[in-house]
Amino acid sequence: LFHSKISCFHFFRLGTEQSGGAAKMKTSITLVQSLIPLISLLLCLALYVVRHYVSPGTSWFIQFLVTVSFTFGFFGLALMPIDLSLTTSVDSSDGNNDADYQSVNATYVPWLVTYWSTMFLAFSILPLSRETLQSGYFSITSRMRDGCRKAARAYFLMAIVGITSVIVLAVYLRDIHIVPVIMALGNTYGLLLVCLLMGYGLVDLPRRWWRQACPASELRRARIMAGSADEALFDAVWELQDCEESIDAAVSAIEDARQSSGHAGTGEGFENEAYTKCVDKLLKWRDKTATLSPELERRRTTSHRRNQDNGQIEDNAELMGEDGTPPSIETLAKLGARLKRAQANIVSAEQKWNSLVDQARWFADLAEGDGPPPPDSAVTPRRNARVQTAEPLVMDQSNTMKGKIRYCWTRYFRSTGYRTMGMLTAGMSVMVLWSEATLAIPINLSPFALFLGAADKGENRGIWYQIAAMVPLLYMAVCIFSSLFKLSIFGPFCLRGKKQSPGVALVFNAQYLVRLQFPLIYNYLLVLKYDTSSTTCAFSKVMSNMETVPFFGTSFNIYAPLLILAFGLFTLVNGYARLLGLLGFEHEDMVYLSDQETLDAKENEGITLIRRHGERQASRSESEDLKLRSEEDGGGRKSSSFRNGIV
Repeated sequence: LFHSKISCFHFFRLGTEQSGGAAKMKTSITLVQSLIPLISLLLCLALYVVRHYVSPGTSWFIQFLVTVSFTFGFFGLALMPIDLSLTTSVDSSDGNNDADYQSVNATYVPWLVTYWSTMFLAFSILPLSRETLQSGYFSITSRMRDGCRKAARAYFLMAIVGITSVIVLAVYLRDIHIVPVIMALGNTYGLLLVCLLMGYGLVDLPRRWWRQACPASELRRARIMAGSADEALFDAVWELQDCEESIDAAVSAIEDARQSSGHAGTGEGFENEAYTKCVDKLLKWRDKTATLSPELERRRTTSHRRNQDNGQIEDNAELMGEDGTPPSIETLAKLGARLKRAQANIVSAEQKWNSLVDQARWFADLAEGDGPPPPDSAVTPRRNARVQTAEPLVMDQSNTMKGKIRYCWTRYFRSTGYRTMGMLTAGMSVMVLWSEATLAIPINLSPFALFLGAADKGENRGIWYQIAAMVPLLYMAVCIFSSLFKLSIFGPFCLRGKKQSPGVALVFNAQYLVRLQFPLIYNYLLVLKYDTSSTTCAFSKVMSNMETVPFFGTSFNIYAPLLILAFGLFTLVNGYARLLGLLGFEHEDMVYLSDQETLDAKENEGITLIRRHGERQASRSESEDLKLRSEEDGGGRKSSSFRNGIV
C-alpha cells in the first residue's frame, strides 16, 4: 500500500486539488450531504433484510456484521449512478492532459473506502466468522482458534497464488506490482462467479414469473417435487438421529471410563472441570433437538439398517482411545460440529418440505377456482372437506379491505400481472445478453448506452439520468443474487423463510454479496462502453490499477462475459438440472426431464404425501381442540363446585 502511495491524504488530494479547486470542493460537500441520507436508507434496508431472515438465537454481533456487510454491498450499486452523473469529459487538446487524465470526480474517496472495506470483509472477517460458527468446540476462544486454523488453509492457497502471480508479473514487467495483482485476482474470481450466476438468473427469473402465472402447472410441479423433499426430510432426521447416538455412545464411554478406577487421572483428564464443561455443553446442544415436532418425530426409526449402510455410528470401542482412554476434546468437538451440521440440515429440509406443501395448497386453491373465495362467500362441502383434510386454504379471507383487495388481485389480475412481469424481465434479459455478446465489438450496440445517452442533458444530469443508469445495473444484480440465494446445493447456507435462516447462512450470503459487487459493476461499465479514458469517472480510476496485469487485467474482462451467453443457453436447455441430477442433487427443473409415466407416478405420490400431511395436521388440531375444551370444562366444573361449597 505504501509503495502504491495509497493513503487517505493522497485520495483526498486526487479528488479535490487535481480536479478543479473550489468548484470540486463544493461538489464534494454536496456529495457528502447526499450520501448521508443514502447511507442511512441503505442501512435501514440492510437491517430490514437481516431482521426478516435471521432466526431467533443468532448473536447480535453476527447480525451487526451481516448488516454492515449488506450495507456495503448495496452502497456500491447506489453509488455507480451517482458517479456516472458527476462524470465529465476531459479536454486533452491542451498541454495539461497528464493532469487532466489524473482527475476524478468527488466519488473517488467513497469508492476507495467501499472497495477496500468489502475486500477486507469478503476475504478475512466473513470467512473467519463462518468457520467459527461452524466449529464444534465449546468456548468462544476455542471456536475462534479452530476457525482461524480452517481459514488459514484458504489463506495459504490464496497466498501461494498471489505470490506466484506477483513473481511472474515482476519477471515479465521487470517491476513489482502488488496491489494490481490483488485487484486482478479478486476481479477475475468474482467475474467468473458473476458469469455463472447471471447466466442462470437471466433465464430463470423470466421463466419463473411466466410459470407462476399458470397455477395448474405450478401445482403439478410442487406435487412432483414433494416426493424428493419428503425423502430428504427423512434423511435429515436419520442423520440427526445417527449423530445423537454417536454422542450417546461417547457419553457412555466417558461414564465407563469414570467407573473404572484404572483410568483416573489419565488421558484427556476427563475428570477435570474443563472436560466436564465440554461434555455438558455437547449434551446441551443435543437437547435442543432431542424433542422434535410431531411431523419430524414420526420419521425417527429404530432400525439400525441405516447405520450399516453409511457407517456413521461409532460404538464405544471406536470412541475410546488406543490405550482405553475416553474421547478427547477434539473428538467431542468433531461430534459437536457434526451435530451442528445435522441440526442445520434438518431445519433446511423441513423448511423446503413446508414450502412445497404451502405452494401445493396455494396453487391448488388457485387452480380449483381461479382464486380464493370472496369474503362472506359460502364454503362448499368439497372445499370444506379439502380445508379439513388434504389441502387447506392458505389465504383466510375476511371482510377487511386488505382481504378484498387481495381477493380481487388474485381473482382478476394475478395471471396477467405475472405474465407481464415475465415479458418485461425477458426483454431486460435479452438486452443484457445482447450487450454482453457485443462487448468485444468496437461499435457500441448496447441498448442501455442508448437509453443513458437519451437521458443525458449535459452538465445538468438529474434524477432521470441516475434512474436510467440504475435500472439495468439493479436488474443484473437481482439476477445474480436471486440465483445465489436459491441455490439448493448450498443446503443450510440458503436463505429460507421469515425468521428461519441461521447465522451461518446470513454470513455466507453476505460474503458473496460484497465479493461480487465490484466485478458486477465493472462488467456493467464495460457493457455501457463508457469512455473512461477521457472522463472523470471515479470507479474506472479505482479499477485502473488492474490494467497493469496482462490479460487478466485487460482482455479477459472483455471476453469472459461471453460465458454468460453459454451459461444462459445451458440454463435454457435445463443443463443445470441435468448436471445437478448427475451429482446427486434434486433440482426443481428436473420435473421436465422425465417421461410422462414417471412424472405421473411422482405427482400421484406427491398428492398422497400432501393429503396425509394435511390429515395428520387436522387430526392433531382436532385433538388439541378437544383437550382445550376438556380443560375448560373441567375448570368450569371446579369453579361451580367451589361456589356451591361456599353457598
